[in-house]
Amino acid sequence: MSFKSLTILAGAVAVAGTLSFTASAKELKIASFLPTPHHVNKVVIGDFIKAVEKETNGSLTIKNFTGGALGKGPVQQYKRVVEGIADISFGVQAYTSKIFPKTLVTGRPGLGETAEEVTKRIWNIYEKHLASEYENVKVLSIFVNWPATLITKSTPVKSLADVKGMKIRVTSPSDDPQIKAWGAVPVHMGVTSVYNAMNNGVIDAVYIAPSTLYRPWNFSEPAKYVTVGMTGPTNIFFLLMNKDSWNGLTKAEQAAIDKHSGRDFSVAAAKSWSTFDIKAMETAKTGKGVELIQLTPAQAKEFDDASTAAVKEDLAALDKSGVNASEIYNDMKK
Repeated sequence: MSFKSLTILAGAVAVAGTLSFTASAKELKIASFLPTPHHVNKVVIGDFIKAVEKETNGSLTIKNFTGGALGKGPVQQYKRVVEGIADISFGVQAYTSKIFPKTLVTGRPGLGETAEEVTKRIWNIYEKHLASEYENVKVLSIFVNWPATLITKSTPVKSLADVKGMKIRVTSPSDDPQIKAWGAVPVHMGVTSVYNAMNNGVIDAVYIAPSTLYRPWNFSEPAKYVTVGMTGPTNIFFLLMNKDSWNGLTKAEQAAIDKHSGRDFSVAAAKSWSTFDIKAMETAKTGKGVELIQLTPAQAKEFDDASTAAVKEDLAALDKSGVNASEIYNDMKK
């Protein structure tokens, strides 16, 4: 064989080897609407990526596209993962509430005092009540954050009368009955729009976890008060994977993802994120940016009585519509 033939053969082998390596290498894309510094990106998703890549010896890599790099805004996160724009997506069930009516029942007030507790209860009932809502995706995580507190722009809230007529941003349509029972008006918008909306007077308050008072959302800047003590709802989050992306992995790669996702991962995520809510509450007590108002038991009861009645009525309405909401709610409390 001539030197020229050997050179051509060597080149062909080299190209073939490169193509083989490229074909076998896999990189998954995660879509996250949260800003890059957010705890979910840095720690929750960050630790998941590190664990999976280590488990697969780097044969499977994962890149997190933060800040809406794969599509702006949080509303379309479920659609992005179902349609394969992203292999994995972090999002909020409330933004596609019609797809997750059963899941949203689990975020109602009265189902746990901490994010960790509510997350555990969700996974206790997942197979029985919720799995049918996730048939089009591979579930990696479902978890919640700390129960909501009331952050107000200019009105110190110490009684139910103080919120009458207020425009309050809520995360989920399932929060509407509670807010209406308080005599206020629920307003829906993505969390990325809240700062400007409060600053410009479009809304009077936001009903959300206390960690949003400070970085990266900084709601303590347009707001002056935060009221705690009433029983609040939790916000529910997902980390979901496209089914075709999942099916395209090897058994070993699937096993690696399964090992580092699911119930334990979800509970750990809830617990991890909660540290920022607890820290925010402690910071608020020092008067940094806001005045913290702790309701007395009597003051809190006024809010909670109205909330309990509203939730009960709404669950009954959902039951009539075909969603076994009361059963889900009662099973969550067991």
